[in-house]
Amino acid sequence: MKKFLTILAAIIFFSGATCSAENLKFIDANGDTGYYYDADTVETESSSVFSVDMVVIKANLNQMYVYNVRINHAERTYRILASKILSYDTRAEIESNNSRRPVQSYSDRSEFGQMVRLILYGR
Repeated sequence: MKKFLTILAAIIFFSGATCSAENLKFIDANGDTGYYYDADTVETESSSVFSVDMVVIKANLNQMYVYNVRINHAERTYRILASKILSYDTRAEIESNNSRRPVQSYSDRSEFGQMVRLILYGR
């Protein structure tokens, strides 16, 4: 039931919201946390390297996290290039960080792995 409420809240929120995420695609949900990517931000650098905005909504904290990530599918790695935290209700920016984080690995079962599969293969 919580998963349904999280999804419903995100749909209602984004149906009237104007923010950096314009074409959100659902990845997964876990409790009060929903995972999405913005299909309008996918930028391909090569056949296995691309960047995209990943959006994480934490309804219980009233916050939305937007991560600009560069993904290397061949190496199964990602790097957060920039991030910002927004108020879920008002979309007011709470914090931003433009520093690059270290390269991290992802598994096929993680949210990043699911997002890559959706972007590359539509499933």
